[in-house]
Amino acid sequence: MPYLEKIEKTMIKERIPQEIIKKLKIEHPVNNDPKNVIAVIERMDKLLSDEQRFAVMEKQGCCKSGQRDRDCKAFGIEHKNKPLAEKIKLLSGIQYMMIPRLNKDNTITVSYGGNQNGIHTGKTTCSCGQIKELKQPFSVTPTFCGCCAGHFLYHYQNALGIKLKLKEIVSSPLNTNGEKPCEFKFEIVDSKNQRSKKSVNKK
Repeated sequence: MPYLEKIEKTMIKERIPQEIIKKLKIEHPVNNDPKNVIAVIERMDKLLSDEQRFAVMEKQGCCKSGQRDRDCKAFGIEHKNKPLAEKIKLLSGIQYMMIPRLNKDNTITVSYGGNQNGIHTGKTTCSCGQIKELKQPFSVTPTFCGCCAGHFLYHYQNALGIKLKLKEIVSSPLNTNGEKPCEFKFEIVDSKNQRSKKSVNKK
C-alpha cells in the first residue's frame, strides 16, 4: 500500500520540482489515513504527467519479501537461459504471479480478478488493506493502483531477468464498481535477450 512519506521521497528521487511537490500538500500523519493518500494521488493526477505518476507509483509496491520473493528469484535462476516468451508462459506457475502475456509491441500485460473475504460476487475487488478500510460506495483514481503494479513489476523483474517500467494502468475495479479487473501494462526497458539480438545485428 502507498505511504505518503515514501511517495514524497520517491518524488524527490525522480526530480519532481519542489514547487509541484509543495502543491501536492503532502502531510505525514501517524496513521497514513487512506483518504489522505487518495487525496494526494488525485492531486498528482492534475499536476504530474502520466510518466511522472507511474514512475513514482511503481516504486510504492508492497510485499517484496517472503516466499513470493524467494520463489521469483529462484525461478529467475532456474530459467535464466530460456527465451523471454517461454519464461513468461512458465511464470504463472508461481503462486500469486497471475498469468502475464507478452504482447506484439514487446510489452507485458497482467490482469486478474478477485473476491472479497472469499466470497465470489462476479465483480473484482481490491485486496489493498488501505482500500478495505474505506466505507462503500467510493471511487478511487486508477493511479492509486500503480502501487500494486509496482509489486508485480518488482517480482517480474527478478523472475524474468529484465528491466521494466509501468507503461499503463489499463483498468481498475476501483473506479468501475468492480466491473473491470486490475490490468497493468509494462514496457521492457532492457533485457539480456534484447542486448544479445542487438549484438548479433551489429555483426
